Amino acid sequence: MYLEKKSSERLVEALDRLIECTGASFREEEALMECLSSIPDPVHRAGHNEVLAQMVLLRDYAIESDRRRLLAQLIHVDRQLTTHLSDALEAPEREHQH
Repeated sequence: MYLEKKSSERLVEALDRLIECTGASFREEEALMECLSSIPDPVHRAGHNEVLAQMVLLRDYAIESDRRRLLAQLIHVDRQLTTHLSDALEAPEREHQH
């Protein structure tokens, strides 16, 4: 949507859905982790909260139609999510090796 230069309203709507779905996914992940280990991981939860906060900032830049900041924040959020997913995929492998 960014590359296609869609309207700010459409971009904000898409970001709202993304934030909502990401929050739900993070809550499910945290519940599963707590169920499997019975110990909450506050550091991991803080990481989730940081990603969500960065996504809200991304939304704010979309509302302001600040394309320069929007692009920089989009790259930042993309890297955070990619790193999180990569770490999540590597975690079972590390557990299996031990």
